[in-house]
Amino acid sequence: MGRTKHIFNSLNRRDFIRLAGLVGAGTASGLLWGCTAPEAATTGGQPSVEVTESQGPSGPQGELVIVQGVDAESLDPYVTTSGASKGMVWSIYDKLLERSPDMQLIPWLATEWQVVDDTTWEFKLRDEVYFHNGEKFSAEHVRDSITRFKDPNLKNVYAAQLAPVVEVEVVDPLTVRIKTDGPFALLAEVLSTYCEILPKAITSGEVDAATQAIGTGPYRFVEWTPGDRMVVEAATLAGGQPHFSGQPRLQRILWRPVPEGTTRVVELKTGQAHLITPVDPVQRQELEADPATGVIAFRQINSIIVVLNSLKVEPFQDVRVRQALNYATDVPTLINTVMQGAAYQLAGPFGPGIPGYDPELEPYPYDPDKARQLLAEAGYGDGFELTLVSPNGRYLNDRLASEAIAGMWSEVGVQTTVQVMDWSPFVEGVLGKTHDAFFFSQVGVLLDATVSINFHSGRKGAAWQGYDNPEVNQIIDEAPKEMDAEKRNEMYKRLGRIIYEECPWVFLWNQQGLFGIRNEVQGWEPHQDGIIRLGDIHLAA
Repeated sequence: MGRTKHIFNSLNRRDFIRLAGLVGAGTASGLLWGCTAPEAATTGGQPSVEVTESQGPSGPQGELVIVQGVDAESLDPYVTTSGASKGMVWSIYDKLLERSPDMQLIPWLATEWQVVDDTTWEFKLRDEVYFHNGEKFSAEHVRDSITRFKDPNLKNVYAAQLAPVVEVEVVDPLTVRIKTDGPFALLAEVLSTYCEILPKAITSGEVDAATQAIGTGPYRFVEWTPGDRMVVEAATLAGGQPHFSGQPRLQRILWRPVPEGTTRVVELKTGQAHLITPVDPVQRQELEADPATGVIAFRQINSIIVVLNSLKVEPFQDVRVRQALNYATDVPTLINTVMQGAAYQLAGPFGPGIPGYDPELEPYPYDPDKARQLLAEAGYGDGFELTLVSPNGRYLNDRLASEAIAGMWSEVGVQTTVQVMDWSPFVEGVLGKTHDAFFFSQVGVLLDATVSINFHSGRKGAAWQGYDNPEVNQIIDEAPKEMDAEKRNEMYKRLGRIIYEECPWVFLWNQQGLFGIRNEVQGWEPHQDGIIRLGDIHLAA
């Protein structure tokens, strides 16, 4: 029988306060973070990058095929918005800091970091790191990457995450100081999630990052055919120098988008794919029963929601209408049927593991009579019409869930039509604020500051669709400046309660992350945010 793992039980309060306090505690004490990983062997002269086709038993071997529900919308890491896209580009690019599978901060391109004062952070950088085009990594690349990340012409929806940064000082080739306009407790968190480090070939505009990727990661870009595949191969410096995290174990990795869940399962069982996501819970037993395959299951920290666009749909400007749709949505039934139990109901915007999570909040109960009453009080007793837009295969059973939700809303008078879109046009509509309502996922990857682009009416991030509350804006502005983690968490709890009461979203669930995997795949484990990091992944001999 295939292997099955159940990992990452939901974090208790003590655990997530500890996670939230990593930055705050270090700031208060002037603590130096980081440790130095084993250094790669150095070689003389200017290195060039090549792919070694055959390196014997100890070198990269074999081809791994990863199949996801959607393709990347771009190869530019500052433009991509989905976790699926991030996983693809993170096989090529590195960040200053990384996350362990349980989401702890770990050194990466930065070997150590410290808070110098309330507005200055210092990062020590790893030596003898090279981009795949031969450029040697240095503090200048950090400065230029942050500058590009914040460039308003790039239309980076995450640029607000580094809005407090006012200067990046190159102290020496391996030391950089990042200065902010005030205390900014979340800088390390942000740099572990955003602002992949780019070569000058990209920051200068010489190379189009949307179609060509040049990083320092363990794999180098080979080709991308949108809608079909992306290929990367093991990158090794001249003289055999590996990536600083270790020699990649695979020669070649093929990423493919397959929206249809049944097709993904067939490809896994027949050996056409080695790792697939997401897995339909209905098909989980089939993979577990197959002697060649198994399932890895864990609770993800991302919030699955329906975002309501009050810019486009006038009734959504009334909080009673937004509350009505929460009462009209039978989340427990959706979890038991569409999700086959592979989800955990949300009470508000944050689930366990996210600062701001409030265990005292209760989920909105299913109460269609209450929904009709609120609609009538708001002047919509006769209902209204809208379109609920859903991706297909990006989230676990997203299309089926959207169709079921549309039926529930229609029963209380809100006549809802479902429109299923491919990922790229779906994202365009999210960013362009053109969807009436849409099935979406938010919060997970940053464990804190993601809220600052979700709700702030002045920043107009991806999940902001017209909701405007001055107190929410104030909390979002002030919380990242609070260096005490406990105080910051209380501010986020207040934020969560306001969002819970005013419902700019319909709150659904944390989904269970389900990866289908063949038995020959070794050395890999998922992260709680559901984004694929390759790590030591390899194929058993």
